[in-house]
Amino acid sequence: MKGLAAGFGLSALRAESPSRTARVLLFLDEQSVASFEQVTFHLNPATKHPENPILLPGEPHQWDSLQVTWPATVLHSPRDKMFRCWYSGLDVIQAPGRAWKPGYAESVDGVHWIKPNLGQIEFLGRPTNQIDGPARVLSSVFENPLPGAPESERFGSLWLDGKGMDSVKVLAYSPDGKIWRRDSVVYGPIKPENGKWFQDVSQFLYEPSEPDPEFRIKCYAQAYFPAGNQSTRRVRQIGLVHGPDVRHLRDADEPVVLAPGMGIDEELHFATVSRIGGTYLMLFESDRFGANPIHGDLRVAVSRNGRKFRRVHPKTPLVATGGKGTWEENLLVTTTSALQRVGDEIHIYYIGCPNVYNSWPVEYAVSPARRGSQFAPTYLGVAILGRDRFGYARGPGVLTTHPWAVEHDEELALNADGDDVSIRVLSESGETMARGRLGEHSARQLYRKVIWTSRFPKGAARLHITLGPNTKLYSLQVE
Repeated sequence: MKGLAAGFGLSALRAESPSRTARVLLFLDEQSVASFEQVTFHLNPATKHPENPILLPGEPHQWDSLQVTWPATVLHSPRDKMFRCWYSGLDVIQAPGRAWKPGYAESVDGVHWIKPNLGQIEFLGRPTNQIDGPARVLSSVFENPLPGAPESERFGSLWLDGKGMDSVKVLAYSPDGKIWRRDSVVYGPIKPENGKWFQDVSQFLYEPSEPDPEFRIKCYAQAYFPAGNQSTRRVRQIGLVHGPDVRHLRDADEPVVLAPGMGIDEELHFATVSRIGGTYLMLFESDRFGANPIHGDLRVAVSRNGRKFRRVHPKTPLVATGGKGTWEENLLVTTTSALQRVGDEIHIYYIGCPNVYNSWPVEYAVSPARRGSQFAPTYLGVAILGRDRFGYARGPGVLTTHPWAVEHDEELALNADGDDVSIRVLSESGETMARGRLGEHSARQLYRKVIWTSRFPKGAARLHITLGPNTKLYSLQVE
């Protein structure tokens, strides 16, 4: 089963695989640095693509005529330069037994999509792109990056099966992302006792370099947990399941990795986590379901160990809802593995809901049949950031990092807008040990090499970085 475990956590595994690992520091907020003077810290909102929404519901005679919705996954594969999307679709006709079904679409640029005939399921006598899956709901899909993995296991997926206390997560494999073979139950059922509840796992991260073997697989989920220590009311929060391998998963002893923030959000629906250098970066759905109309956007939290997250700029979205009357006015929902690196860009794929998508989820509706998800359309969109540009420090001013170790044969590079940047290397006593400046700018690269006036000292040292007016510093990288 070697190929089985190795497929989990594409971004994390790729970050660990080179002989020399790139170390990245993101400048997100005040806690990202050891000290600072005058500089200000900001989130860097993603830019929405002008052709949004990029994947729409089908025509009235098609099976997905009402919604392209969650759970959904978009993956970019450099191997064949293909974008693939797995989504949930719903018919506009409210017939008895109507339910969300999984579908497949593909694209060469991540913006213009086709829904190919898969030859698996017909609708109204016509061929469709619907998947005949091994379980009830397709929760997420990942690509196995291990060179030795068999082609039959190039893609893996998690499916929700069963209902209520009998709910489980099923692992399945596919050579092409279209035809799926059921492998095994990897999580559940969970009896609601001793404070434990079934977690709707939607993402796996596999990290072979994790010091604690019990956390080499981290599974992030939406789960219902008590709203507070003294509360019996359960609300959606972001939970954690973990284990040494896919066969031995369990709920974390402290399963909640991120809870709703008082005065900020009521519930947290879906989340996606990526490892960037030493930072686990989470994009999560911050929801106000009790409002009328409902509202939810996409915000950022970070962690050093992937087990407990803190919010970054808690009241500022990385991807905000749209204006009045737009396709994404009320609610945004993240896809799984939403942060897809494409060259020097990060593509963020998400589902958008218009203003008629209201009275949702079921707890906020008059009845299950009258919640917004039953009759309101949803769409897929994408927003774009420069690589590692989730936030920035803005000059004028200075900042000092925590100690960093840079070997003589390694290079330090900065991801910045503006040329007015100078760097000093400080010893523990504050003595200047080396000075540097930014190298020439290249339109094809965001990171710019630091040119030193003397050799970078061996061992750990702090970086003292001076930023000129309006200069933005997003991140640094040692490689």
